[in-house]
Amino acid sequence: MPSNSPRDEIGIGSFFGDLTGRAGHIIYREAQRELTIYREMMVKKNQDGSQTFGVSVTCDFQYCSNAKGEPISEERQLVLLRALRDWVHVHGKQSSIDLPPDLTEEPENCLWKGCHRSRLKHFYYCMHHYDVASLVSIR
Repeated sequence: MPSNSPRDEIGIGSFFGDLTGRAGHIIYREAQRELTIYREMMVKKNQDGSQTFGVSVTCDFQYCSNAKGEPISEERQLVLLRALRDWVHVHGKQSSIDLPPDLTEEPENCLWKGCHRSRLKHFYYCMHHYDVASLVSIR
């Protein structure tokens, strides 16, 4: 059953979907555009050895689903990624696009070419490029 409560309103558009069952779709709608995001359940192994169930998402955020070929700017893709991450969390699930648990930064610079931001602890890149890499990994 689609979920479209006021809490689901994120930014300009809205996410709709059901996070129960083995697999399905999350739909993002704004104005005349729509993006279909495939999702399936995943098992996440925690550092303590326990397991939790979450949601693995797959989507090409580069193009709209209903306006085939209509490109989405990288800036907008990042906004949608962060909004999707929040939407999944509001529904009580962990996901393949979660942020790392420790968001502290190290004094060293991000190693992404030309980036001078501080990198995340235990990573070689900054928060911005963590999200850019997340976009690539879910395509």
